Amino acid sequence: MTCILAIDPGISGALAFYYVGIDRVSIYDMPILDGDIDPHELAKIIKDNRPDVAIIEKVHPMPKEGVNSVWRFATAYATARVVVMMLEIPCTLVPPTTWKNRMNLKGGKEGKEQCRNEAILKFPEIAAQLSRKKDHNRAEAAMLAVYASRSIHYVPAKAPSP
Repeated sequence: MTCILAIDPGISGALAFYYVGIDRVSIYDMPILDGDIDPHELAKIIKDNRPDVAIIEKVHPMPKEGVNSVWRFATAYATARVVVMMLEIPCTLVPPTTWKNRMNLKGGKEGKEQCRNEAILKFPEIAAQLSRKKDHNRAEAAMLAVYASRSIHYVPAKAPSP
């Protein structure tokens, strides 16, 4: 069974672990310590779920964002990427427009709510974790993982030797 890690990066970002063989997803908020991503806790969460591959939304600063906001976002994005690389998990980066277009999701605020609704339909067992509008990052991570399962051809990991 392949496990795909999907990361919607940022301080308010989220992680999703999609178990393709059983069509289940587990979602986590990005772990935060003193206002920044906690790389140790992030690594622990990832190791505990043992993903075979990862996909991270390849983001960029938005126009008219403040310097502090851009700096914090870029730091969070870099931390997520570095942790995945240090754990030696094969990783793909994908721009939001690419995966959202492929999944027939809109961009912007309207798209966030649409994504949340789609994730609830796809994974009703986690509907309670997606019940608030601000849970869109969790939903985006879950749907990014679904995109990866449909679009990116991974070689399944080999079982460890006894």
